[in-house]
Amino acid sequence: MPGSNDDTLRVLGRLEEKVDGVGKRLDRFEQEFTDERRSSSESRHRLHERIDEQSSRITEAEKTVVAAAIAAQQRDVIAGLKGTIDDEIKPTINQVKDITRLGKTAALIVASLGFTAGACSSISRRRLCR
Repeated sequence: MPGSNDDTLRVLGRLEEKVDGVGKRLDRFEQEFTDERRSSSESRHRLHERIDEQSSRITEAEKTVVAAAIAAQQRDVIAGLKGTIDDEIKPTINQVKDITRLGKTAALIVASLGFTAGACSSISRRRLCR
């Protein structure tokens, strides 16, 4: 004998209850999935921000390294020029100073001799003129 109407309604009630339970679970899974997608999107966004920040910091560090390399290169050039001046130009300058000093000394000696000769001749004229 086929099932009674009450049995059919009871089975339909249980089936409806199970379908409602499955629907609630699907809603919960959908909410969890949406939350996970939002969370992973935020996480990726933060990772991209950190990567951009690191990229900027690396760029600044590279600029600093390049600036330091240029400064070191300039120091090397200056040291080379200083060495050239000390080795090649200073001796010439010192020789010019020595020649100038010698010329001044010679001029002073000549002037002194001239003054002395003039004084002697002046003194000898006075003696002669008397």
